[in-house]
Amino acid sequence: MDHFIHLLLELKRAGIEHAWLVGGVVRDFLLGREPSDVDVVCAGQDANAIAGKVGGAIVGKPPFCTVSTSLSGFPVEISLLTGPSIQKDLERRDFTINALAMDAQGRIIDPWGGESDIRCNVLRLVPAPTSPYEADPVRVVRLLRFACTLGFAVDDKTKEETKRFIQEHKTELASVPGERFGKEFLKGFAVHPYSFLTLLDNYSLLPTILPEIEAMRGVEQPVIFHPEGDVLQHTFRVVEEVQKTIAIRAEKKDIVLAFAALFHDIGKPQTARPHPKYEHTCFFGHDETGERMSLGLLNKWAVPGKIASQVASLVRCHMIPGGDFTERTGVKLLRKLGPELSEKLFDLALCDAKGAMGSGEKVISAQRLFRQIQSNLLRAGEASVRRLIDGNDIMKILGISPGRTVGRILEELDVAVGTGEVRGREEAIRWLKKTQTTLQGEENAGN
Repeated sequence: MDHFIHLLLELKRAGIEHAWLVGGVVRDFLLGREPSDVDVVCAGQDANAIAGKVGGAIVGKPPFCTVSTSLSGFPVEISLLTGPSIQKDLERRDFTINALAMDAQGRIIDPWGGESDIRCNVLRLVPAPTSPYEADPVRVVRLLRFACTLGFAVDDKTKEETKRFIQEHKTELASVPGERFGKEFLKGFAVHPYSFLTLLDNYSLLPTILPEIEAMRGVEQPVIFHPEGDVLQHTFRVVEEVQKTIAIRAEKKDIVLAFAALFHDIGKPQTARPHPKYEHTCFFGHDETGERMSLGLLNKWAVPGKIASQVASLVRCHMIPGGDFTERTGVKLLRKLGPELSEKLFDLALCDAKGAMGSGEKVISAQRLFRQIQSNLLRAGEASVRRLIDGNDIMKILGISPGRTVGRILEELDVAVGTGEVRGREEAIRWLKKTQTTLQGEENAGN
């Protein structure tokens, strides 16, 4: 903590006499954790004066604007003191564990018993004259996120007030900009997605802030494939399996896999149709619909584009590992997703199978074949998405023009490399010349 207190001394040298570390950085210090962000409150200054002394950018408008800067190599958010004292400033914060400050001498300012609540693993609202939720409704989701990520229990009085606020302010909660919730979802779903989803459901927040997930409730599925229940029950089970998967990994969070589990069947309510041949409801196209819906939601939540794109791709492809998986399927998958995202797809598919009370044997078998294909590609000197020979090479070697033949040859060569039949560039050239006549003859016959 001495290093972070040094930030206050650095501010003092810059001419900012009265400053305190506040909120999460103090909380994390008391929890024995590395702070994820550093917030500072300054008195007797305005944003322009602060920016002029320490540099950085002004974000927002007075009186709640901040100065985003860097001190001693750390990103720091500096806000202005609101009220006559630091104690009064802390009154406007959300929970007692965040209503903490520390001065340059290392003294903790704790008017609401936050340090005691941290020791007792309890979440309580700051007992301010008006509910902290009135100032910012997103705090109801933040409460559940903290309960989930910190493993803290919610104080009974806080629980009662939170549920009452949710019931009385549904319209207000539904109108909150998506990116505000997105910040909480990124943190809550990344580590304990099932616990977080369960809390959101227990506090009746799904209809209000996740209506696309709530729409899964009561959408029945064929019992032969889904004895566990409707689409929402299945989704809960899959997310639970993903949480178990994340827990055993060295990296204890995986937002891409968590979001993909949450959204993998999001298209089912829109695509549910009775099918006379099968005599049960079918969901044809739910993977494509789900891809579009998940991408739209993640964009609305302002989730980084790379994460959104990866999640949407997993949703689109989530049924592939459990289907008729061949060498051709495996090569195409590797070309489309690359090795890392493909492995996440198999994780998702296995959790999906277990969520439907299955063993996942087909997925495990497909993953085994996929890894053999990947090994063959590497042995042949290929990168996961770079070919030994590309389309331009084929046209030059075989003296042919652009067209469908080039694409077909590339696809067949992919399979030959993936199965181990072709193991290098020279073998690929010999394979090309041997295969050219057959492929062109088939195409001419088709025309």
